[in-house]
Amino acid sequence: MTLDKPASGKIWLYGLLLLVVVFIVAMAFSFIKAGREGSKVVDRDYYSHGLHYVPGDAGGEAARLGWRAEPLYRNGRLEIRITDRNGAPVTGGTLTVTIEGKGAPAGTLTCGIEAPGVYCVPMVPVTGTVLKAGWIFRRGGDTMSGMMTVMP
Repeated sequence: MTLDKPASGKIWLYGLLLLVVVFIVAMAFSFIKAGREGSKVVDRDYYSHGLHYVPGDAGGEAARLGWRAEPLYRNGRLEIRITDRNGAPVTGGTLTVTIEGKGAPAGTLTCGIEAPGVYCVPMVPVTGTVLKAGWIFRRGGDTMSGMMTVMP
């Protein structure tokens, strides 16, 4: 009869230590690579684009057409003047304004042209409140959008 010496169990300990060391080396390599190179597909404004998403090409078409928007709040009205690259008013579109805030009824308002290139929406907030308004201007298949904060 032979008596075998029982295994000490150190082989499992060495195996686990080897796995931990490999994991630490791989993580260090990943951190160094990510810190130096970064991802080629990361959009720095990813969350901003999601918050201000507008169906269609909101920025490209407006930039291609040379449109500019000048929002102005006065006398209880939000006025947005839309001009092209030559300063001529852009007519024939519609403006949709979405209002957020406690000082005015939240909702969406659509208006047409009031004067050449001037689109207006009545907005009378409670004194001392701050409203956020997102707007989208559409003419045909072209769109342009923006956000503004109204502090009367």
